[in-house]
Amino acid sequence: MLDLQFVLANPDVVKAAITNKGVRGTAPEKVDRIIELASSVKALTSEVQLLRTNRNENAERIQKASTDERASIIEEGKKIKEQIAQKESELNSLESELNDLMSFLPGIPSADTPIGPDESGNTVHHMWGEKPAFDFEPKNHVDLMTNLGLLDLERGVKVSGFRGYFLKGDGAMLEWAVLMYALEKLREKGFEITTPPIIVKEHVLFGAAQFPWSPPTDTYRLKSGGVDETGAEVTDQLYLAATAEQPLMAMYANETLDLTNGPLKLAGLSPCYRQEIGSYSKDVKGIYRVHEFMKVEQVVIMEPDEEKAEAMHTEILNNAEEILQGLGIHYRVLSMCTGDMGEPQYKKYDIESWMPGKGSYGETHSASNMRDFQTRRNNIRVKRADGTKAFAYALNNTAIALPRFLIALVEQNQTKEGKIRVPQVLQKYLGKELIG
Repeated sequence: MLDLQFVLANPDVVKAAITNKGVRGTAPEKVDRIIELASSVKALTSEVQLLRTNRNENAERIQKASTDERASIIEEGKKIKEQIAQKESELNSLESELNDLMSFLPGIPSADTPIGPDESGNTVHHMWGEKPAFDFEPKNHVDLMTNLGLLDLERGVKVSGFRGYFLKGDGAMLEWAVLMYALEKLREKGFEITTPPIIVKEHVLFGAAQFPWSPPTDTYRLKSGGVDETGAEVTDQLYLAATAEQPLMAMYANETLDLTNGPLKLAGLSPCYRQEIGSYSKDVKGIYRVHEFMKVEQVVIMEPDEEKAEAMHTEILNNAEEILQGLGIHYRVLSMCTGDMGEPQYKKYDIESWMPGKGSYGETHSASNMRDFQTRRNNIRVKRADGTKAFAYALNNTAIALPRFLIALVEQNQTKEGKIRVPQVLQKYLGKELIG
């Protein structure tokens, strides 16, 4: 959420962000309506306050009035009360429209964010490692893992429907080995390992800025919330979170944090659920795009300092890169352009890992600096050294997401015989150097 005063002072900057990000559900012209509404709300608020003052003065006059004067003063008080009710109704309507329009305004991108309409505008920031060289035709992950009995898509579809899958045997162990490796790396770096609830209320998704741009139909919505401790039916609409970032941010909603000892650093381990409605015809074969998956997410809440936030953005990106480098995976880092970075982000990097089976890179990680966009929506503040309070800054980054990452892992480590080399750092979990 943007600060209203910033919008009023910088309407052209906000309009440019709407245009450059191609924001769904709003248009640059809506900024003019916001300015108009803000002016009306301010004027009407003053009118209501004046009427309330008049009402209080009228009440004092009644106490001091004679019997003959009291009737007319009471009648005057009734008229003031009616005027207040009418003005308050108008004010509530205007404030509701203003808040709704404000909720659709995107975050302002950083000055060094590339401007572009879609993924074609992304630029390569840097690369690590070399593409593995094969003296044979590399298999794709589906053939490789199916032949080794690690993946069963046919039975996955039978049980779960479109995009269903089973990981089996060493395939399942490999997934958990990567997750444990990532968690251990983050714990060493001072992150608190956290398993959050994934059944969440609507305000959680609004606070994380998934809503209103991603409508409820794009998110798994529960038909029933069950019952509470008294046995009464839960009436709150509940959803399945798409990432641990969402409940981890809401965990501190409406709180003022003491961060004198440094940023709050969380590593959330959770299942994730995404309907992928807009990508129904993309990557339909294999485990690149699935409805449910496991992920370790880095979430940082820190003091609102632009320079320190930039350094933290680099730090959490480096954490993900260290995990990939420890696994020996060739990858590239992209600077995401305005049209492909998402509505709330101030600055975003994506990591794409090389996938030999399809001869191209695939997104496996993303790192975002949100500044105070999510914390305003969640009302998360930090107490400064001088005693003042301000909205905190928030950042997030994928440490690892499975099973998608397995595509790069198994395809880059395949042998001519159709087996899979286990990276040295994972061998302690699987107890072997070679799968198959």
